[in-house]
Amino acid sequence: MNKTKFNLIVGLSSGIIFIVLIILTNGWSDLIHQLSHLNLIWLILGFSFMVLYWIFESKTLHVIIAYLNGKYKFTSAFKITMMGQFFNSITPFATGGQPAQLYGLTKEGIETGTAGSILMIKFIIYQSVLTIYSLILILWKTPFFTQRMSHLFYLIILGFTVNTSVIVFLIVFSSHKGLTHKFVIILSKILIKLNIVKDIEKFKKSIDDNLEQFHEDILIIKDNKILMLKSAIFTALQLTSFFTIPYCIYRSFGMNGVKISNMIAANSFVMMLASFVPLPGAIGGAEGGFYMFFSLFFSKKNIMSAILLWRLLTFYSCIIFGSFAVMNLSSSEKLLKKKN
Repeated sequence: MNKTKFNLIVGLSSGIIFIVLIILTNGWSDLIHQLSHLNLIWLILGFSFMVLYWIFESKTLHVIIAYLNGKYKFTSAFKITMMGQFFNSITPFATGGQPAQLYGLTKEGIETGTAGSILMIKFIIYQSVLTIYSLILILWKTPFFTQRMSHLFYLIILGFTVNTSVIVFLIVFSSHKGLTHKFVIILSKILIKLNIVKDIEKFKKSIDDNLEQFHEDILIIKDNKILMLKSAIFTALQLTSFFTIPYCIYRSFGMNGVKISNMIAANSFVMMLASFVPLPGAIGGAEGGFYMFFSLFFSKKNIMSAILLWRLLTFYSCIIFGSFAVMNLSSSEKLLKKKN
């Protein structure tokens, strides 16, 4: 059994274990009672925000590809996005998403160097916007959280520092060809483990041949301020959509009175802390972070059910819907092999 299947089983099993834990804690009847009395309109709205999260990420990818590679369909960008969501969800530290997207883009005829620069600049924009977004929330909401959970404030600062360090590293990395070459070696190892690429030597040679194109494209994108601004706006909307989902879950329980800005801040802090967990989908860390922060808003009676709903909407939905994009790519490859 390859690691992809193993990680997928681990991710899905964690959901089953969590449901069992809820049943053992509150009882099966209590879980059924809570879920049957939810306001479905708010849950649908919560899932709609998750779809918007995918759409805005796809728009970021779409505008960058269209600028560098000419005409490109949004539906294709959406498919590549969902492939990334699937592999990010089933690999530790979300390391599988970008290699899978790189493979998908090259299969669509985009040169490896251009595909690499597209994904790199997209990731830099994402990390930059996330860091600025988090900094604003830290400065704005620190008084609220330190009054109620001062012991976690240092963890928030640690998460922010790590994310800032990632941006600095990526900027330096994209500017130095030596570091890029080392990345190729690491990327190749990941692709072997994920069993995505069969002929790894051919793949490595292809990337080496396109390194010059990679750095040229990075410079072209960086010089286009309007493109960078568009991408940053789409990314900010993407993050806002994701961070709003817990508020929808909160309202689905029939509760009111909590500021949506406090929940958005809490979710951004959970995301920063969960990034440290070296398991597929940050299993355990994500749930634990949600419990620590959102216990401020949910009661002890419904916090566990809220975590379950949150993971269904933000984690398992990526696996379920992302798998269709992966299967579509696999089916297309098989069809091409038959024709050849």
